[in-house]
Amino acid sequence: MGQHTSNIRWIICSFLLAISTHAFITRMSMSVAAQPIQKQFGLTNVEVGWVLSAFVVGYGIVQFPVGILTDRIGPHRLLALTLFSWSALHLLTGFSAWFAAGASILLPLIAIRFLMGIAQATVLPCCIKAIARWMPLAERATANGFFMMGLGAGGAISPPLTVALIQGFDWRAPFFLMGILGLALAGAWLSFGRDAPQLHRRVSMAELALITSNSATSTCTVRQPTPWRNLLANRSIWCLAFSYGLAGYPSYVFFTWFFLYLVNVHKLDIRAGGYWAALPFVMIAVMTPLGGRASDLLTVRFGKRKGRLGVVLMGAFLASLLILVGARVQDARTAVVLLSLGAGFHLFAQTPSWAATIDIAPAHSATVFGIMNTLAQFAGACAPVLTPLLAERFGWTSALDFAAGMAALAGVLWIGVRPDRVITPSLPPARVLQH
Repeated sequence: MGQHTSNIRWIICSFLLAISTHAFITRMSMSVAAQPIQKQFGLTNVEVGWVLSAFVVGYGIVQFPVGILTDRIGPHRLLALTLFSWSALHLLTGFSAWFAAGASILLPLIAIRFLMGIAQATVLPCCIKAIARWMPLAERATANGFFMMGLGAGGAISPPLTVALIQGFDWRAPFFLMGILGLALAGAWLSFGRDAPQLHRRVSMAELALITSNSATSTCTVRQPTPWRNLLANRSIWCLAFSYGLAGYPSYVFFTWFFLYLVNVHKLDIRAGGYWAALPFVMIAVMTPLGGRASDLLTVRFGKRKGRLGVVLMGAFLASLLILVGARVQDARTAVVLLSLGAGFHLFAQTPSWAATIDIAPAHSATVFGIMNTLAQFAGACAPVLTPLLAERFGWTSALDFAAGMAALAGVLWIGVRPDRVITPSLPPARVLQH
């Protein structure tokens, strides 16, 4: 390692941003491509809902073991392997009609999306574990907000890009393009990334000292047994998990149904719908890093408890209010703006949750996040199917009201989270990792 000052940790964060962006582009592209696929193959709205939910089910059922696996083996190679896998599966989606061989395309699409969900389940646990190992306390929520900006960036890019490729070629084109780009990104991350700063030859002594200056910063030089009793008996863990779980429902309403809501309810054409459907994700891309930065600044000034909770409560209140109002506005453009702001503040409120996994259990942050995200994905899996069912029976206003209520309740549950109380169990001697 050289003696000059380096910023390799922010290059690592930039890779995480690129990977999360690719993940959300590929996740969202089916929501847009579903419209021409639905027309060509005669799928119903409920069948489209099953295709969209298949990803979430696959994603959700492995969150818990993926979190444990990430804590055990580290994020670098695991993320490279799974990025390669979901990119190959995304590429394969373009050939799904051929696999159907004259039968319904429904089962091949469900199978591919289910497997993609399993592959993408590593993204957030690996990224959060990388942040825990690469970032000091004062930059932790900022870094989490930075890489999670990929959620908004990917969501913003996906609708117009997918629409343009579909109109320029056909519905298969976005799957071919993003699959190939993902394979290239997997190779770059495998080459440059490392599990921790002390393993990267380009990290300077000054940067390493900064990263390790906080005693709660986790490293990959030791492997510790998971303190299951302490984790599962901790009230903060469960309040955090249920809060994040409920927050998954409104997130997935935007991830899966927003484009079709604009086209089918507000009667926008597919091109206009593609561009307007990007706006919630533009707001997410803006508000997520702002939420992270605000949380870090408030934490430095007021402590972890007030610094994290203040951002959550403000974001949850504004998100719920904006969704409630946006659901009742008749003008399409005004409704999109209000709902987009609601989506932005909803993710603004989530950044402290990602940082809190490291605050509460720095050596086991991926395991804690696995618990949280398991609940979030099961709530999210309900959204693609429950949303059209609520809309058909009670109307779209009620369907969006339900999402707003879930966002508000997620904020209330965060009151029980104490990020200022670190789980520090007495553990047997750690085993040294071999590299």
